[in-house]
Amino acid sequence: MQVLLALVIVLVAALVVCVVRALMLKPVQPKGAPIDASDYVAGDDAIERFRILLRIPTVSRDDPALLDRAPFDQWIPMLRELYPKTLATLELTRIDDYGILMRWAGADATRGPVLLMAHHDVVPTEGQDWTYPPFAAEIHEGRIWARGTTDNKCCFAAIMEAFETLLGMGYVPPRDVWFFSSCREETSCSTADHAAAWLADHDIHPAMVLDEGGAVATGVPLGVTVPMAMVGVSEKGHVDLTVRATSAGGHASAPSDNDAPRLLVRAVERICSHPGKPYVDVAVRDMLAELASRGPFVYRLVFANMWLFRPLVGRILASGHETGPLVRTTYALTQLEGATTRNVLPPEAQANLNVRVAPFETVDRALARALSLADTEADASGASGSLTVGVAENSLFNEPAPLSPHDDAAFDYIRRCVAGVYPEAGCCPYVQTSCSDARSMSVVCKRVYRLAPFLYTPEMRSRVHGTDEYIPVESYKRGIAFYVAFVRALDELDV
Repeated sequence: MQVLLALVIVLVAALVVCVVRALMLKPVQPKGAPIDASDYVAGDDAIERFRILLRIPTVSRDDPALLDRAPFDQWIPMLRELYPKTLATLELTRIDDYGILMRWAGADATRGPVLLMAHHDVVPTEGQDWTYPPFAAEIHEGRIWARGTTDNKCCFAAIMEAFETLLGMGYVPPRDVWFFSSCREETSCSTADHAAAWLADHDIHPAMVLDEGGAVATGVPLGVTVPMAMVGVSEKGHVDLTVRATSAGGHASAPSDNDAPRLLVRAVERICSHPGKPYVDVAVRDMLAELASRGPFVYRLVFANMWLFRPLVGRILASGHETGPLVRTTYALTQLEGATTRNVLPPEAQANLNVRVAPFETVDRALARALSLADTEADASGASGSLTVGVAENSLFNEPAPLSPHDDAAFDYIRRCVAGVYPEAGCCPYVQTSCSDARSMSVVCKRVYRLAPFLYTPEMRSRVHGTDEYIPVESYKRGIAFYVAFVRALDELDV
């Protein structure tokens, strides 16, 4: 009886603690005053300049031989026409063929500079059925329809607008402001690495980097009804793996259980369905807490008490299509190769797995897991030695990006700018599951953040790289205001 009573007391005490912690969970507020764009309001002329850039089809290609260089050759001459003060004032350095690195000299060169980033290449549109021509930048229903509206000419053009506006006001930044834009971000080429190396060679170490990545997103989970500025503080690693199965081969009229294609499919399914245990790291934990603080009480009860519910939360998140990648490494089957003839059992079949490596793991660990699972399948099938796994030829090979702090003055500066330009929105860290050029800058800066400061709805996010990409006119204008606020108040950035 005494044991039961003690157990009840412990359970009641735990419940009280959980409820109290849930009641105390509140949205994080900026430590300083919100930073807005003052009286600046973007005009329709900014929209027209944006549309001109959208009409230049700077499409990057995996095969450099297929690259149409003419649009890239047009880019800087057009910038000189559209943003004459910016191109006349900022020092321009070309990185590789078409990468752009610019320096706006500040009043005090001894203060750590700030680096803003974007990219001006876009993905192809072949094979997509657009409602409006993808490079016409037509406006319908208050929206600009074009490839690059959200990924990522919006950031490029909005930064140019902010620079041009502030230069027109006679503004001189208190510290150097750098801008970098890659010409091959969409194909994961090394232009950003070369830019980072150039900065390192010139002993330039930014105090803070802000690239694309997250957005001021609507329709976020956990019952949150306000937009949330999702600021990437890390991003997952990336590698492609080749899984190869071998067998005797033969005629399709006499199949067996361990024909190379069947063995391959079983191995790939085993790997993809066993991606490792989920883990809620500190960035995801703090993201969930911030989201929950703005949602129903039941979510606050759970996410304010991760000391108790972390394993359960990890399993629940891991089961979701969108949330699973936040808490584990993922293996995605993207390509299969077998016989070139329909009635032949090939002696070899192979698959490509696109692997996104969680921040708490390494590429080697992800590879080792795939190897182990392939060996398990081979043994279970009585086909030992018939399966191999290795890094794919010409694969991108990136370890997860280092975690940038989200509890210091740099992150708070972003939060203050969000509060000033988007007073209805919250702000929280997150781990970016896709790749960006930002990771390259980790070698010269420890505060690397990822935010495209535009309102993105779930529908807009679903159209990135897809058909009928668009951005509302008013969303683009607010994004310009964010960059104006960000650059104009840099004297208040205490890093």
